[in-house]
Amino acid sequence: MEILVGKSAGFCYGVKRAVDGAVQEITNTKEPVCCLGEIVHNKQVIKKLEDLGIKCIETIEEAEGIVLVRAHGIPKEIYDIAEKMNVKIKDFTCPNVLKIQNIAEEYSKNGYFIFLLGAKNHPENIGTLSHCNENCYIFEKEEELR
Repeated sequence: MEILVGKSAGFCYGVKRAVDGAVQEITNTKEPVCCLGEIVHNKQVIKKLEDLGIKCIETIEEAEGIVLVRAHGIPKEIYDIAEKMNVKIKDFTCPNVLKIQNIAEEYSKNGYFIFLLGAKNHPENIGTLSHCNENCYIFEKEEELR
């Protein structure tokens, strides 16, 4: 049997950028490094980063030292809270996620209602919705559209 691996197998560039950045951050600083949520959806990678010393936290209030922003991003208001707390943020949000957040925010400000298809509790969707003010709805199933 022959097994072929596609040339694009592995992490997308946004995830690779976040993981490489996290490793570089923990390697090049003497400060504690934590990540707000898991930097990527991969238990082996999370374990490796924890072994290097990166601590996963669930809220910005738990921040110590430098806080990494995961590839899926965080809600807009977390940046404001971090600034008021003088928390150092190193943002590894995927550029594609940032692009979607900016588009959602622009259209929302211009009066459009944003419909988002996906898991309501997924960090990327929560972050995107935070850019839409009240002009948004997320649905997970086709039945919800009816």
